[in-house]
Amino acid sequence: MRAREIMSPDAKCIEEDATLEEAARELASHDFGAMPICGNDQRLKGMLTDRDLITKAVARGRDLATTKVKDLAEGKPVTIGADDSLKETIATMAKHGVRRLPVIDGHQLVGIVSQSDIARHARGRNAGRLLRSISELPSNNRTRSRRPSMKAMIIVGAAVGGAVYVARRVQKGGFAAVEQTRELDVPVSTAYNQWTQFEEFPQFMEGVEEVRQLDDTGLHWVADVGGRRSEWDAKIVDQVPDQRISWTAVSGKRNAGEVRFEPLGPNRSKMHVRMEYEPDGIVETVGGALGLPQRRVKADLDRFRELIERRREPTGAWRGEVHGGSTSS
Repeated sequence: MRAREIMSPDAKCIEEDATLEEAARELASHDFGAMPICGNDQRLKGMLTDRDLITKAVARGRDLATTKVKDLAEGKPVTIGADDSLKETIATMAKHGVRRLPVIDGHQLVGIVSQSDIARHARGRNAGRLLRSISELPSNNRTRSRRPSMKAMIIVGAAVGGAVYVARRVQKGGFAAVEQTRELDVPVSTAYNQWTQFEEFPQFMEGVEEVRQLDDTGLHWVADVGGRRSEWDAKIVDQVPDQRISWTAVSGKRNAGEVRFEPLGPNRSKMHVRMEYEPDGIVETVGGALGLPQRRVKADLDRFRELIERRREPTGAWRGEVHGGSTSS
């Protein structure tokens, strides 16, 4: 299978002489998390992500209204040829630590290959290994998922002051909340059983390096959060098969959440995820204001749906119950 067969075609470019404010509007209007940067010669110059706007512009005090996109294009862009194989595509992602690759035919940009594209097309015995190889990528040049709420920064003001104002409003209430719902073409027991396999979370959760099950209710997490490696312990406080799983952090980063499961018939189901977290520092706080956590959870659930709908059967199950943080028979 070749890159041109799995890519998302018709990739849109942002001109290198555009301002970051114009780029932010473009990302928001198309609901993109990243866009290729093209020069006046129509050749690819790099990639711009919504996270770049935070870490390389807002957090460093740059004026989005005057700073050019080309100022954020660092080094030679990493690409893949349209006729390169799926194996070569994954190897390039692993080598350079990226989850999205521009696809080039000659010197022309013809599409983008993302982790989700690979997840949709990977089949057979090697599918799980391929997905894990991408999920375990280093975090040096990783893009983030996205949602249209980047418009919040533009409405308040594209300059740094406006973005920080939004951030303060998010942080004022302490915890920020993220909610997403997905319908799945599998029975509710299949979706629930797969979700209980916590140590497989890195296969579909971006930035999660490891989840280690300590006991029936204890989990140890290792993840890239806002460009920094973080570790924390979480405890499952409530768990009922085919209905819900709730947890809260007991060390490290303050967070909590719940996943609810609902049958939609014998072969379909729905899951609703709610997560609460306390932003830590300017990058996470402004990221929350621009909707990065919401878009990240959205992409994670999309990958989970693709994974379980492709497998059709869970890789394991734990059908015990937890109430008040203790297991019950």
